Amino acid sequence: EEFNLPIVVMAGGEGRRLRPLTNILPKPLLPINDKTMLEEIFERFSHYSCNKFFISVNYKADLIKYYVENLDLPYSIEYIDESKPLGTAGSLSLLKGRIDSTFFVTNCDILIEQDYSEILRYHYENQNEITIVAVIKNYPISYGTIETGQNGYLTDFNERPELTLKINSGMYILEPDVLSDIPLDTFFHITDLIHKVKERNGLIGVFPVSAGSWRDIGNWEDYNIKSAK
Repeated sequence: EEFNLPIVVMAGGEGRRLRPLTNILPKPLLPINDKTMLEEIFERFSHYSCNKFFISVNYKADLIKYYVENLDLPYSIEYIDESKPLGTAGSLSLLKGRIDSTFFVTNCDILIEQDYSEILRYHYENQNEITIVAVIKNYPISYGTIETGQNGYLTDFNERPELTLKINSGMYILEPDVLSDIPLDTFFHITDLIHKVKERNGLIGVFPVSAGSWRDIGNWEDYNIKSAK
């Protein structure tokens, strides 16, 4: 189902966990198969007729712009130029007046294999101001766990249980009104924005996806495994 909304790609980070590779190449230009991460992100959203992208840049911004401009892509691409590192949401303040519709935000080092229109439907139906895409991860515990009550009496014993957690995937849907919650030219994380909206009782939803549908290449181990697929 097509939706044609603006997409913001957060591409300003240094990619320190992927050094020394990112000493030369910025993270969004790292190759995944025969494309860069940035192109993979563009391609996934283009399936839904999205053709307007904002790229937040700081580290090696000129290299990112040069590469993208030489691709001659069939999209409208604008840049959010950070004069200094502004965290994972600070640069969004520069979008005030430039975006007036619901929009997606994605980190530049993750890919989500999911029906994006389904996530958007959930966002609209629940009238969320922010929707966080969360990954369901199971972590096996290698030991038997013990639960105790008063005076240390045993209440339960579980042999090698699994811990199930929801992990922040790095993809979000935002309403444009939340841009006013972001201070101008200030280091500000997306988690700061989420807390701020929550404190004023804004609706924040969480859409779960399976661990198998999430590709995170933000560190060496995952990049080596997943870039080879």
